[in-house]
Amino acid sequence: MRGKPNVVLLLCIASGGGLFATTAAAQMAAFRDLTQGSRVPTEHLSVAQSCQTPNSSIDNSPSGALNNQDSKALQLTILETSPAKLEIGNDFNANVRLKNVGTNPVLVPAVADGERVLRTSSDGTEEKYEVGDISFRLATGKKRGIPVYLDSGGALFADPDDKKSYLSLAPGRWLDIKIHAKAECGLQNCVAHIQPDQKAVLTAWWYERVLTHRVDGCREIHGSVEVRQLDSAPFTIEVREPSPKMTAWKR
Repeated sequence: MRGKPNVVLLLCIASGGGLFATTAAAQMAAFRDLTQGSRVPTEHLSVAQSCQTPNSSIDNSPSGALNNQDSKALQLTILETSPAKLEIGNDFNANVRLKNVGTNPVLVPAVADGERVLRTSSDGTEEKYEVGDISFRLATGKKRGIPVYLDSGGALFADPDDKKSYLSLAPGRWLDIKIHAKAECGLQNCVAHIQPDQKAVLTAWWYERVLTHRVDGCREIHGSVEVRQLDSAPFTIEVREPSPKMTAWKR
């Protein structure tokens, strides 16, 4: 009889653990692994070959309903990197979390393959899609002033006219995203460089916008309208010089 309380206790612990796991899992709405890349849609519309002098321009107010929601409702957080300590010039993966900290549901792009959501208007003159890009910045050195925009890539796409291509984040729920990056500058002209630093600062940036491409006769118009952009809280991380590469021993 003495064993029964222990059995009940174990069952209670198991039940409690299971309930906790279920509750914790219920908070994550979805997970996207973008370490294998994501595909940006290609432009399928073009001006007629008969146009001798095609005209190209930029329009910052393209037509169509946008997913305009308060950026303050979302919170971007860097959870961890692998490896935990970065090496200059070497690859790493990072897990970030996009969480709804507001009081109303929020729609975010959810498709890694942009070609799947690219839509052309009924008159065949305009194509558009919504995209949320994630990139990283790394600040090193004593002052940690100007950050370096890292070589990183990861994006999620949606069709602005199809709510099924979005992920609906209820209040308190989140989307976890795994992204590949490299601890080196990803720009052509870098104004700062990465230094070894035991307390470097890594930040993530989510930039969401609707992109359009319209062809009107011999005119080609590209449009971009910002939906939201978010910066993560600083993530302290150690940055080292690259480890020496092992070479095969020869006689």
